[in-house]
Amino acid sequence: MNKTVKNWLLAATVMIIIGILIIGGMLLYTSAMALSFWDYTKLGVKYSTEVYGVAGDFNNISIDTNIAAVELRQSEDGKCRVECYEDEKVRHIIDDRDDTLTITTEDDRKWYDFIYISLSSPKITVYLPKNEYKILDIITSTGAVYIPKSFTFESITIEGDTGAVNCSANVKESVDIELDTGALTIKDVSAGSMRLKTDTGSIKLGSADVAGNIDVKATTGYISLENITCKDMKAEADTGRVELVNVTCAGLHSETDTGDIALKNVVGSGKFELISDTGDIFLDGCDAAELYIDTDTGDVTGELLTDKIFFAGSDTGHVSVPKSMTGGRCEIITDTGSVDMGVRGVESHRLS
Repeated sequence: MNKTVKNWLLAATVMIIIGILIIGGMLLYTSAMALSFWDYTKLGVKYSTEVYGVAGDFNNISIDTNIAAVELRQSEDGKCRVECYEDEKVRHIIDDRDDTLTITTEDDRKWYDFIYISLSSPKITVYLPKNEYKILDIITSTGAVYIPKSFTFESITIEGDTGAVNCSANVKESVDIELDTGALTIKDVSAGSMRLKTDTGSIKLGSADVAGNIDVKATTGYISLENITCKDMKAEADTGRVELVNVTCAGLHSETDTGDIALKNVVGSGKFELISDTGDIFLDGCDAAELYIDTDTGDVTGELLTDKIFFAGSDTGHVSVPKSMTGGRCEIITDTGSVDMGVRGVESHRLS
């Protein structure tokens, strides 16, 4: 069974599970309303704002929350405080021992407390007195995470389910962010290395200077990387599209199942590997010392910047490349797709 069939079976299974959950939720809601004698006010959630002062000094931040959004802000008075807009049955515990500011959740809700209608959302706002910290570690289920540019960390680790992440902080060492369905946006940053992963959410990385490697993976989401410098880059998606613009790297490996791969002004000093099952592969003003491009049913089109020795073939599609005998190796393989690859300023020739 190939990957495409597996993805469709997985999607069908997910839809069935969602349908069961919706029906189950309706039954639970009806039961909860019956227990409250159909008084809608008893199913409401009461929120309040609590402010916790933090007197001690710390270099690490650890936050573990269920549904609250998390935002870091610069303190205006030089003092640390944690402001929680929270459910009366979901309280937050603040601790600043062992050089670490720790924020955890105490959840006293019963099953029927999860069935309610509310326009409010819980949020944790952390006002920090310093600009630089060592470790930032955040775990959240559905809450969003906002980290502004005014902070610098040695490392950032974020793990979430459906919450979005928006980060502009600089990181001296590693950035490791993994989400299930949330969208991930990182821009105007520098870092030692990056690993970004999401299942159904999109990943957008812009204006980043990374000393080491970048590893990006989205199962069904869209990947957009723009204005990036790094060592080696890996960008993989199953059904989502991968788009790279203005990227400079040593080596590149990009792979999709049904999604397209589009590169514009992407230049590398090493080898590019671009692989797709049914997606198209497009290169505009790109170059590398060596290229390997492989797609089953997709087309391969584009323009390179310097001469290459082409090894191109297609079972049923046509092939058009320059007859160059100098430069690095450029191997292009497709089963039923066509190949139209050129070199800027060099005439291409129809081979088949």
